[in-house]
Amino acid sequence: MDFLHFIAQLKIAVDNDIPGERSHRKMQVNYNKSFKLPFSKNNSTPAAVLILLYLEDNEIHFFLTKRSNELEHHKGQISLPGGTQEENEKLIDTALRETQEEIGINKTSISIIGSMTPLFVPVTGFMINPFIGYSLNKLEPTPDPLEVEAIFSVNISDLLNEANQTIEQRNIRGYDVKVPYFKLNNYEVWGATSMILSEFRDLIKSINEK
Repeated sequence: MDFLHFIAQLKIAVDNDIPGERSHRKMQVNYNKSFKLPFSKNNSTPAAVLILLYLEDNEIHFFLTKRSNELEHHKGQISLPGGTQEENEKLIDTALRETQEEIGINKTSISIIGSMTPLFVPVTGFMINPFIGYSLNKLEPTPDPLEVEAIFSVNISDLLNEANQTIEQRNIRGYDVKVPYFKLNNYEVWGATSMILSEFRDLIKSINEK
């Protein structure tokens, strides 16, 4: 599919019928009801992330990062570029600023397509607001070593490939839980990031079905 045509179709889909929580649930960690969750939506911290689409070798890609082990939250995990909202800052500006800070992509080169369903993370208390953007430039990301250990690119065809989705039993904080995850570029993408990508994947599927 032509990149700009895909972007136009994605914008229509985002504006009209985002899948929402039913997509999130597909990749939700199934924990025991006795699992003590320290935060609620009432005391959540606003945050934003960005799915940044770009064309490489006639294929559509986006970036994921491996978070530094020096960070306070979600250390070592696979994430979309993003972070916590600053005072008097719009959430879309949070996503753009954090993308520039974390992976070195100038925010002026990014156009925003729209937003998806906010996702509350009860383990850390963040209310994550996902945005989708794109760039027509040749992108050369540079990681901020304090926050990002590595940056890698994902082809959306790999996200759509059902063979790259699996589930396994893990022990988290002393609890046995079932963890769904995507296997993307040999990285296991689970938790909040996989739930956000699940909604993005369903959006793409809705376009492809038309």
